[in-house]
Amino acid sequence: MSKMHLLTCISQYHSILLMTAAAPDLSDIDAAIAKGEWWLRLLEELAESGVALAGELAAAVKSGRMKATVAADLYVRISAAVRQAIAMSMRLEEALRGLTALRTCTAQEIATAKARALAQAEADTAAREEARAKAKARREASKEQVRELVMEVIDREATDREDHENLSLALEQRLSFDPAYTDIESLPLRETVERICADLKITPDWSRWEAGRWKPRNEAFQPDWRGRDGPVPRPHDVPVTDFAGSSDPPIRPNADRRLE
Repeated sequence: MSKMHLLTCISQYHSILLMTAAAPDLSDIDAAIAKGEWWLRLLEELAESGVALAGELAAAVKSGRMKATVAADLYVRISAAVRQAIAMSMRLEEALRGLTALRTCTAQEIATAKARALAQAEADTAAREEARAKAKARREASKEQVRELVMEVIDREATDREDHENLSLALEQRLSFDPAYTDIESLPLRETVERICADLKITPDWSRWEAGRWKPRNEAFQPDWRGRDGPVPRPHDVPVTDFAGSSDPPIRPNADRRLE
């Protein structure tokens, strides 16, 4: 049985017991508590191992045994696994607390606890939804900030309209599909811009970087080719929604011709 499946079973069993007026089978509760405590210890060990691995990555980079870019990819995966283990531990602890309290409850106390449990479940669901909505908003705001910063570089680096469109699409693909940017709101801004620019093989003028943005130039910039080819679509005009459900990132013909 997987950790998630066990956690789900314990939580569901807890809810079922709370919603019945019959006396619970204490032997079943004891067995669930014992197994849950075993899984909880395992999750704590997994989280500690992940933290230790992150420390080893930092030491490897510092000693030169590993490139920073490779370590960054591994760190993203390890940190996601640690966060998941911690989140599962918290949920499991909550379920175990409920089962432990339930063990001493009488049938009348279980009936009284039904309304409280339902109300708390609704409140918890609302809180999780609110937290997810806020996290999504922060993520989208960070994507938009990175998008605008990189687009300013693309505007100056693109050699013609086709090149501009290819770079814009490549940028959008990375922001939408690359797992390295899943938690973009928690990544350092400059390092993120630098990494994407390196992926796209474009070179920003870092002397213009100041306080998380590009310093404005005194003169207006207009590449020669833009006057010939007409207005250029921004990344928002790229039809990402047409391929959002695909398992593979879309590639237009020659979309990454600069990146080969």
